[in-house]
Order: sequence, then structure tokens, then C-alpha cells
Amino acid sequence: MPELPEVELYCRYFAEHGLHQRVAAVHVLDERILGVRNAALKKAVVGREFTQVRRHGKHLFADAGSSWLHLHFGMSGDLFYYDNDSAQPRFARVVFEFDNGSRLAYDDMRLFGVVGVTPGPDAFLAEHRLGPDPISSGFRLPVFRTIVHGRRGAVKSLLMTQEIIAGMGNLYVDETLYRASIHPRRAVDALSDAEVEAIYTGIRGVLKEAIAFKSRGGDYPVKWLTQHREEGDRCPRCGGTIQRTVVFGRTTYFCAKHQV
Repeated sequence: MPELPEVELYCRYFAEHGLHQRVAAVHVLDERILGVRNAALKKAVVGREFTQVRRHGKHLFADAGSSWLHLHFGMSGDLFYYDNDSAQPRFARVVFEFDNGSRLAYDDMRLFGVVGVTPGPDAFLAEHRLGPDPISSGFRLPVFRTIVHGRRGAVKSLLMTQEIIAGMGNLYVDETLYRASIHPRRAVDALSDAEVEAIYTGIRGVLKEAIAFKSRGGDYPVKWLTQHREEGDRCPRCGGTIQRTVVFGRTTYFCAKHQV
């Protein structure tokens, strides 16, 4: 499932291949993916150029002038840029065709994503009440302390809630708590100041490192929990046993020894 690091790479990919080219046509191959009427999507982008692209959490926005294209990648969304001589991606749902004949396809096998239009990123974030982006310059430790203060429930649930922090999903929340040595079921209101700081540091570190690893096409290091998401495996950090549970409705992995 594309989380913040994956969508950051999609954002860079769009910036490299989709900007400053006139959109000659939009081919909607499956209307189930649309968050807006087919005609409204075409009216918003055909004859225009995308001039800039932004990401907030798991959402991507491309400026088409009077409105912005909005992309959410759901469980299996992806972008593919190709020319006339290349085959169309198998699960292409919407294809943006440029004047030179090249195309940018939104591909989504499972159809949980969305292709839509919005007046702008700020309006979208306000409408959907999304929390701050955790790798933005404004997401500092005092901001995170304010977010945490007075909240209850399991810490994993807090980090997974997009209205609180936008962009983190199951994989990277587990990795963050593993790095911070915090059990995913720990009550938020029982965290010490040092533990809150450890989680904040984990969030920033895990997400930025994940972006760096993925941008190089490499896999995650063996020391990451991500490489040991199997019940009964050994923790590469302390030798403890990896356990599995369910938190926030999601399968959760953690080290039974050092995550407390």
C-alpha cells in the first residue's frame, strides 16, 4: 500500500514527466476510479499544462491553473509514463495524453484509489481535516507534543489516524514504534516526554530513510522490522521474538522484548 515515502516518489516522478506539457486528451478507462464526473475532470485539465506538483501525506496534487488534479493511490495505485511505441499499463484507469503523444497513466489494480479535482491543496486539506505532514518543515517536536497532549488510546491508533498525522500507514508506524522501543498498544497518555521525543525522532527518521532507500531502488536494511514481519522471527536488534497482534484493525508486528 503506498504510504508517504511511496507517494513522495510518485510526486517526484510526476514532476519529472508530467509538468509543462499541454494535455491534449484525458482517457478515462474506468470511471469507478473517479472522485469527480468524467466531464469535469476533462474540463479541468484538457488544453492546460500541469505547472507544479505537491504532496501532503498520501495525497498528490498537480496544478492545472484554475484547479488542481488530485490523486490518491489507495492500495495499489501507481504512475507510468510511456510513449506511442510502448504498451499501455495493464491496469491503467486514467491516461493523460500530452501534445507530443506521450502519456502519463494512473494505474490501479485494486481500484481503491481516487482521481479527482480540487480547487487547491489547502482547500482539500481543510475539507478533509487532514493532519500535518510529518516530514514537512513545520512538523517540529513542539508540534508533535501538542498533538499528543491530552489524547488517549493506543499509540499506534494515534499515528495511523490521518486527521491527526497525514501520511503514515501500517508498515511505517510499526517501524517507527520498533525504533522508538514503544509497544504499539501503549496508551498515549502514559508516554513520558522522552518517549514522545523518541517517537517523533522515529517518525522523521524512518520516513526520510525510506524515501532515500526507495529512490535508490534498494531494499530496506536487515536491521529494520520490515524485513522480519513474521511471527516468531528473531528481532535483529535485541534477539527477542517478533509477535503479531491486531491494533486499529491492522495486523501489527513488534518485538516482545524491547518494545514496552
